[in-house]
Amino acid sequence: MTHQPIPERRVKAAWLIVARREIIAQLTDKAFWIGTLSTLAIIVLSFLVVGLMGGETSPSKVAVSTDTAEAVVTQATRTGGNVAAVRVDDDLLRTTVEDGEADAALSYTESDGWLLAVKNLSDAPDLAEAVRTVQIESNSVALGVDAGEVLAGTTLTTVPLDGDDGTALAIIVATFAFSILFMLAAVTYGMQIAQSVVTEKESRIVEILAAAVPIRSLLIGKVVGNTLMALSQVILLVTVSLVGLSFTPYKPLIALVAPVAGWFVLFFLVGFAALACLWAAAGAMATRVQDLSQTTTPLMMVVMAAYMTGLFARGTVAEVLSYVPITSTVIMPGRLLSGEADWVNALLALFVAAAFMGLAIWIGALVYRRSLMQTNSVMSYRQLFSRTD
Repeated sequence: MTHQPIPERRVKAAWLIVARREIIAQLTDKAFWIGTLSTLAIIVLSFLVVGLMGGETSPSKVAVSTDTAEAVVTQATRTGGNVAAVRVDDDLLRTTVEDGEADAALSYTESDGWLLAVKNLSDAPDLAEAVRTVQIESNSVALGVDAGEVLAGTTLTTVPLDGDDGTALAIIVATFAFSILFMLAAVTYGMQIAQSVVTEKESRIVEILAAAVPIRSLLIGKVVGNTLMALSQVILLVTVSLVGLSFTPYKPLIALVAPVAGWFVLFFLVGFAALACLWAAAGAMATRVQDLSQTTTPLMMVVMAAYMTGLFARGTVAEVLSYVPITSTVIMPGRLLSGEADWVNALLALFVAAAFMGLAIWIGALVYRRSLMQTNSVMSYRQLFSRTD
């Protein structure tokens, strides 16, 4: 019996059909929506709790040494600010903050303008508008000139006393969040890919699909479809998290975390695409769903290793692992945030990850192709790589 060759146009479009099928299957799955909405609800509730707790705290103490600075704090209170002035001598302003007796110290000099000294940016009360109002009034009385001169000196510059601009907290929070997102997406979508493959194989549907669609197109379609879904979900969760952060006392950290989140998305795309091919291969190696615990164990170990190193790796170990594919997804963004690495280092790590992705795609495609139609027993790696197509 001879098989008619599949038309070239059909071959080229086959992976798109498979990818669309995977995406539609996800979007019409109640479990997908329940999981996504539940995760979003947890994130939103977390930020609501942080915001509410922040709203119930005692007023932020602002050390001042002049009547004008005290007037700024009073103006902030009038407009709803949760602040209170603490009068101290001029030479004790910063010492008061360093000793923890005040959350911030407000001062004014002709050369530097208004300065708000804090230990961390997250401790900084919002006094910018109050400074603007008081300074405009002062300039108007003293000068009585045009608006440009009236607005002079109304910019507030926040200066962290210990040199910490908030990155320490941002690194911890961002690295933890990146690790969690990577693990959840890699495991959730990876297992879905593997289960989809083995289910089609166990039910013999794959034999029908293979007769109509090239095996390579089946693999590409599954990988592309699930990668797009995983990437979309990660972008959604990152965006919601950044928006939620703006409603908490940690709003100043957004400017630090947002650019690094973009790098995380790039590393995630490359890393997940590599793993997706291997997840599909793990599903093809199994002959039934129960076999997945055996064939997916190596991948689970890789994902968990990346998760744990993202949380605990420090120093030289973190520097080395930031260039290792998969682990670089969660470690390199943290190093970018801390200033230990720059965009050149990130591009180098991304290049290494892309090279690994190419290798993973080749290995995954090889295993997938050689084991997909094998339904008798789980094939060993020795059998797979000793076979010829």
